[in-house]
Amino acid sequence: MTVLPPELENAAAEPVDLTVAELLDLFGERNRDPEIVGRIESVLSEAGLSCVPSLIHGHLDSSLTVQAADAAGGTPDTGGTEEAPAPKALRIGDLPTARLPEGALVSLRPDDDLPRARMKMLENHYSQLPVLTGPYVLKGVVSWQSIALAHAKGKCETLADAMDEARIVRADAELLVTIPEINEYNCVFVRDEDEKISGVVTPADLSLEFGRLTGPFLRLGEIERRLRHCVNRMCTTTAELREASGNNKAKIADDLTVWQIQQVFAKPDRWARLTWELHQDEFVAKLDEVRKIRNEVAHFRPNPLTDDQVHRVEIFASLLKHFMP
Repeated sequence: MTVLPPELENAAAEPVDLTVAELLDLFGERNRDPEIVGRIESVLSEAGLSCVPSLIHGHLDSSLTVQAADAAGGTPDTGGTEEAPAPKALRIGDLPTARLPEGALVSLRPDDDLPRARMKMLENHYSQLPVLTGPYVLKGVVSWQSIALAHAKGKCETLADAMDEARIVRADAELLVTIPEINEYNCVFVRDEDEKISGVVTPADLSLEFGRLTGPFLRLGEIERRLRHCVNRMCTTTAELREASGNNKAKIADDLTVWQIQQVFAKPDRWARLTWELHQDEFVAKLDEVRKIRNEVAHFRPNPLTDDQVHRVEIFASLLKHFMP
């Protein structure tokens, strides 16, 4: 039975600020799924507490507060039995570069000169830098492009000559809606809930983030396609497919869930038809690990797989490819 961590025992009187990852760690968890979130929120609810915003939202580094439930307008008690809702959309604030640690955003001041701007961009491998007068006031942006245009116009002596208007988006803005603006202006700067300029998002950041989110889908999809081809070899009739998988309505391998595919691989007589010189129980155990990872990825939450999970998926995909090209 999960108990309330001692660090949260006084949260009703003294709210506790921490990140999503830190809260998960207090409960001995690394990542989120509906069962984990439901269990944690149930324990908090029983103690008269709630998360603001909900634990299911945001990146692992996103901030939240554990406080008295009535202070947040009350929190429904699901008893941990209902699946926690997935966020409706990814937000700009879910990207790592949108919420940089304090002092990590490299910037210029209005009284800096162009040589300093060039030096900072070169040493940090940046294409643009914000011009700030403080954490809240963004005066503009200087980029290699803006410097080149200033030169082309015949006036590029001061930082102001090469400064363009900067685009600002809120951290809670929907990511997909903001993509055209990011592409048009090459970057947007992010204003967080405290009104601070907290980070910057560029097309390169978008590519990395979508690669991180969609990469597991593509690799797991490849694994599923090969597994279904294997099932076709192991079960050559509808009767065999239904008996081996436990799905009495299945007509073809595509009708099976991954769990049902795993049941086919676990049948010794079906496995024998593959003529693979591999240890059946070990293969099925690895398939089970990948199936559980697949279920996490299928929720498509801004919650990265661990390095170990990515490694397990890659190893299994490579193994399967050797036997089912």
